[in-house]
Amino acid sequence: MAHAFGESYRVGSTSGIHAITVFCSWDYKVTQKRASRLQQDNIRTRLKELLAEWQLRHSPRSVCGRLRQAAVLGLVWLLCLGTALGCAMAVHVFSEFMIQSPEAAGQEAALLVLPLVVGLLNLGAPYLCRVLAALEPHDSPVLEVYVAICRIISEKKLKRRRKPEFDIARNVLELIYGQTLTWLGVLFSPLLPAVQIIKLLLVFYVKKTSLLANCQAPCRPWLASHMSTVFLTLLCFPAFLGAAVFLCYAVWQVKPSSTCGPFRTLDTMYEAGRVWVRHLEAAGPRVSWLPWVHRYLVENTFFVFLVSALLLAVIYLNIQVVRGQRKVICLLKEQISNEGEDKIFLINKLHSIYERKEREERSRVGTTEEAAAPPALLTDEQDA
Repeated sequence: MAHAFGESYRVGSTSGIHAITVFCSWDYKVTQKRASRLQQDNIRTRLKELLAEWQLRHSPRSVCGRLRQAAVLGLVWLLCLGTALGCAMAVHVFSEFMIQSPEAAGQEAALLVLPLVVGLLNLGAPYLCRVLAALEPHDSPVLEVYVAICRIISEKKLKRRRKPEFDIARNVLELIYGQTLTWLGVLFSPLLPAVQIIKLLLVFYVKKTSLLANCQAPCRPWLASHMSTVFLTLLCFPAFLGAAVFLCYAVWQVKPSSTCGPFRTLDTMYEAGRVWVRHLEAAGPRVSWLPWVHRYLVENTFFVFLVSALLLAVIYLNIQVVRGQRKVICLLKEQISNEGEDKIFLINKLHSIYERKEREERSRVGTTEEAAAPPALLTDEQDA
């Protein structure tokens, strides 16, 4: 995540990046035809991203456009909220009717009507929300990802008479959701990461085939570096840290089941480590170093504080390195600007010297021609 963040935001401004991309992106070591075509596609996509970002930054919406966008967003959000409230009220009213109805109480088949209604609402409401979400005018893909997260509902464009677009926001959220479930369940099912790896491999090739056969390129280019940063940030902070906090709480505080499981005779799962250490101490002196490691490195809080301090120090050093690189970049940009001004001054100086020499040459040539004129010609001119 830190590497992706540095790749996206460390450089700062993107002035001149178009010229750099055009003139400095080609790798002349590439000789194979397939690799050359792939590099051409990468440069073309990069230029599309940069031009789309430049157009978005230099052509802001007018006041009428902003008001129209705000009105559409407000209407869409009101309709989504009304749909959710309407579904909730419908389920509540129907359940109250089923409870108070004497005919429904004596029939087992009538008891399935309420789950059927709830299932139909759960099936139809997301599609209605997706239709409404397609009307939302989002300028930034990152904003679209955040809106998709805030809504546990995916963004999708309306299906028209053309190939559908590959919904990057929804697929990113599915990856984060699957990885979060894997982290949450790895304590209770150790083979879950292997299942997740197999699932990701299968899903990747299935979606790749579907993308190439059934989907088209999106209308708005997505800036790959920023999207990678957003994806890794969301995967690290809400998903990984949340799963880590939950698992730590489950290990240290939650009492295991008393009827089944390997920890049924213990108060917490953390006590299993202590029981294992006591067995190692009774096993003999050959493994006596393992109880020492557990006592002084695991249970000792000083080691935890030391590791935390080292982690904070590494983070601080990385921040200072990034700041130093930004300062160096600013100094280099200022140096380039100064060198440009020096070159302009030297060019103007050379132009002035050249013009002065031309004037001197012209005056010298005129004087020479007057001195070299024939005497007869001068006499005739005087007589005239």
